[in-house]
Amino acid sequence: MSRCLHHNSLGGIAQCPGHCCLHLYFGNVALRLLPHELRQWRSTVAELCTYHMAHVVDAEARCLSLPGPTADVVFLFSLEELHWLHDLLISAALLLEADALLAPKADS
Repeated sequence: MSRCLHHNSLGGIAQCPGHCCLHLYFGNVALRLLPHELRQWRSTVAELCTYHMAHVVDAEARCLSLPGPTADVVFLFSLEELHWLHDLLISAALLLEADALLAPKADS
């Protein structure tokens, strides 16, 4: 059974039982992310939030995009939704880092 790392009003993020990937559910989108992809998405979403915070007039207008898994797919977000997505990504990353720090060390 997947372990829920974090959820908010628009979605959730869970770790698969084998700890190999994460499942991101956000609105009508579900993605499987590998650990390095979580870092990439977190960085990209943080940059978009920071940049567009000063430029977007209507925080609820879906005028921001993130590339999808293929060149023909683009995910559209409002600034508000992008902030909720950032919340999911940063919270999951922090919990995974805490788990890694608290994990018992293997005998040398």
